[in-house]
Amino acid sequence: MSLPVEVIGPEERAFPRIIKTLLLDDSTFDRARIRRMSQNTNLLLDLTEVCDVTELKDAIAEQEFDLILIDYRLPQGDGLDVLAHIQQSELNSDVATIMITGEGDMQTAVTAMRNGCHDFLTKDAMTADHLRTAMIGAIRMAQDHREEIARTAHQQEVIRNGLTAALQTHEVQGTVVALFKDQFREAMHAACSNVFAPEDHSDLESLLAALGEDDEFCFN
Repeated sequence: MSLPVEVIGPEERAFPRIIKTLLLDDSTFDRARIRRMSQNTNLLLDLTEVCDVTELKDAIAEQEFDLILIDYRLPQGDGLDVLAHIQQSELNSDVATIMITGEGDMQTAVTAMRNGCHDFLTKDAMTADHLRTAMIGAIRMAQDHREEIARTAHQQEVIRNGLTAALQTHEVQGTVVALFKDQFREAMHAACSNVFAPEDHSDLESLLAALGEDDEFCFN
């Protein structure tokens, strides 16, 4: 994506000056209508139009987009299939998406949102103002999601580094070894009662005795 993935506050986020937008709609009339509306949103859009799923797949494989508008009703498949493909793409898996549905397709819209689409619009009720609001909201939501992923990854890295550093101390190493030995003894005794015959206990007892010795474990 052209939006950088950074852990920054909402007031510092840079909204893309030029929004690279992809529009999928098989209707020439509808594409022209949405193109005209997009020109009245007062947003700087670099609009690429495709008329079928094959062209969309080629487009998202070649370049990154900030926003993709998806017509739900298509000659082959539907918008939900397209949404799933976008989410699996290498360059655009986290792109902002808006599903464009027909009048009365509220269940489709709800399903799209549950599947990760950021917003939806109905063709009959769409206006330039509605389109602008949906575009801004979808891009912000996608941005929030990327930042949340970045924050989570950062937190996991901090925890991982902290645990790694802690395991280098002799005190923590001794505690870990002691816990391991206790858990191992319990597991082996439980296995003994179910698997070993009474006369076979000598090998198990030898193993447990060895664990009781002050072995040195290597922490890397």
